[in-house]
Amino acid sequence: MNSAFTNCFFKPALMLAVILHAHTYTFSEQPEIFSQTMIVATKGAALKTGSGVLSQLNPGEVLVATQRNQEWLWIPLRGGWINAADLKSPEELISILDQFIETKPTAERYHLRGIAQQVLKNYPAALSDFAASLQLKPENAHIFVNRGNIRRLQREYDLAVEDLNHAIKLDDHDANAYHIRGLIRLEQKQLPSAVEDLTTAIQQAPQMVAALNARGITYRELNQFDLALQDFNQAIKANNFVSAVFSNRAGIWEQQTQFDSAIKDYQRALELNPSSAVAHNDLAWLYATCPDKKLLNPELAVTHAEKACELTRFEDWNLLDTMATAYHANQQLNKASHALTQAIQKAPAEQKKELKKKLAKITD
Repeated sequence: MNSAFTNCFFKPALMLAVILHAHTYTFSEQPEIFSQTMIVATKGAALKTGSGVLSQLNPGEVLVATQRNQEWLWIPLRGGWINAADLKSPEELISILDQFIETKPTAERYHLRGIAQQVLKNYPAALSDFAASLQLKPENAHIFVNRGNIRRLQREYDLAVEDLNHAIKLDDHDANAYHIRGLIRLEQKQLPSAVEDLTTAIQQAPQMVAALNARGITYRELNQFDLALQDFNQAIKANNFVSAVFSNRAGIWEQQTQFDSAIKDYQRALELNPSSAVAHNDLAWLYATCPDKKLLNPELAVTHAEKACELTRFEDWNLLDTMATAYHANQQLNKASHALTQAIQKAPAEQKKELKKKLAKITD
């Protein structure tokens, strides 16, 4: 492999898990693999594992299902199974709530429809529903948290923080409010403040995997790898079925040149969530570029890189770059050239120059 071809930066991505909120199985078939965002629509819905009930869920909680086995859906970010009858797609839920709201509008119904609109990224409609909900129930901290999260997603950070501050004023024990505000601090590179907010979230909810995962990412950004590893380990101890945490811990193993451990964590991440494009991409990168030559596996690098690109419909320049690197490592130069050409077309301006240099090394 021509080492000059590989990227000069550390490839693995960071996986954040944000869950919106409102207030023993024996399988005879291989599970169907997919990825679908669903919303809890039934009171008393429960997340279960082979040992029993993992947690009770509230209507309005947003879950990403990635496997189906008979009537059960696997939720990797929560590490359990839920009965499909307890979930609705956002579209189904909006259709049902449209009728209910027309007959009897309530704060809860507006809030739930707003969550469904948010999942579909219909942010103006979601904000309208949250505003209607707040008119009927102005002291609901959960609505301010969810509205703050929409504003975070729209990068309206000042408005988002205003909502989250208000949510904390209404309920200073709301771990979700501190978690979302911590994510904003992380995205704004205000890393010490992010650690402070995420630490408060964890103090309020010690088993909150999403906050532990986010604080681990923050520590990694601060180059405090030992603390990052502690958080990822703690998150896995709290729930060892969350794919994103294994992917992030694998990145720390790579930083510490423990490549065997990194590969095992990426493999575990993909066992838990086969539709994770990030985990496929990062494992492909490691198989294609690992400094430990014994662990290089160009064929598997190609397999995982192609899968990552398929899952993202070949729209992500960074994943296309990984695929080109995998092809190059596997001596498939024509395919490497084609993948890099696609990456150049989709890359931001500041990345195009480096990608063109890499392409030139193949075509010379």
